[in-house]
Amino acid sequence: MNDVTESVDVNVPISTAYNQWTQFESFPQFMGGVESISQTDDRHSHWVTKVGGVRREFDAEITEQHPDERIAWKSTGGDASHAGVVTFHRLGDHDTRVTVQLVWQPEGLVEKAGSLIGMDSHQVKADAARFKAFIERRGTETGQWRGDQPAPGTQAASEVPASPEPLPATSGRADIVDVLLAEHEHIIEMFARVRAASGDAKKQLFGGLTELLHTHETGEQQIVHPVTRVNADEGRQIAGDRVEEENNADQALAELEALGTGHPQFDAKFEAFHLAVLTHATHEEQEEFPSLRQLPAQSRQAMAEDFLSVQGARN
Repeated sequence: MNDVTESVDVNVPISTAYNQWTQFESFPQFMGGVESISQTDDRHSHWVTKVGGVRREFDAEITEQHPDERIAWKSTGGDASHAGVVTFHRLGDHDTRVTVQLVWQPEGLVEKAGSLIGMDSHQVKADAARFKAFIERRGTETGQWRGDQPAPGTQAASEVPASPEPLPATSGRADIVDVLLAEHEHIIEMFARVRAASGDAKKQLFGGLTELLHTHETGEQQIVHPVTRVNADEGRQIAGDRVEEENNADQALAELEALGTGHPQFDAKFEAFHLAVLTHATHEEQEEFPSLRQLPAQSRQAMAEDFLSVQGARN
């Protein structure tokens, strides 16, 4: 999984910059490699891209949107794994800092080779520069949509409590897929709480998120992925890809821990890490969980007990 972060300062009010980024169909005018985007409704769109001669199509969904603050999206189907977030920071009445973070999985030799030599970083930098020229030349947006869309399973930032409630204990004969989905929701909620916090509270919440991710990963690698290798079509490849994503996430998390929550670069890198985790969870839910659902109920319940036992041993 690759990620790139790029910022650009534009000479327009924050509302103008934000409004333009809600107009997905205008992206081809300043994003290289994007041939077309068709918006199907306020949250969903269909993308056609061509990078390095490789043409791809995929659907995307807005996962979070707050006027004049941020827009996040991720792919939901098609032949590309992609996620992005753009944030807006007011520098003055007519000046705005726009930060774009993209996460995607390179496919094939051309895309992987391009990533190795930094072509993706140059592309995003060039896109940011083209957006600056586009919006400053116009001076106004081509359209706007100012609806508010909270992240899945989260509250608005102003409603997030200072400390998280623990994940409810599972009682009775739990199903492994239900346990995993509940933990995914808890992880998403913890990301929102870290983002909304500051100072010592942010440091404490980030520590809790870190432990939660490590515990979740331990259970998956010891209990879930081995079953996927044996039972799913192309299970060895699917499980291998998930483990690779988890190893990459471990490296990114270690970098965040080394920076600390007070570091100037922490928030930008945290957003890129958040997108990578969301993408990984989506892959699991789309590729692993359906095959797990096909197992006998008794097997799923035994897996849940083993999974929770492994997590308890780690704690």
